[in-house]
Amino acid sequence: MTTFATLDAALKAGFHVYDRIPDGYLVRTSTPKGFALALVILRRSL
Repeated sequence: MTTFATLDAALKAGFHVYDRIPDGYLVRTSTPKGFALALVILRRSL
């Protein structure tokens, strides 16, 4: 599975926000065989 450190990087790679998750976003893009999913894991400052 692909992961991104920023939402901007995922969007520039052609992904679109699919859902919000506790640690970031689930993003997806359309492929000839269906959808490809990826995670955007946002670091939280403690």
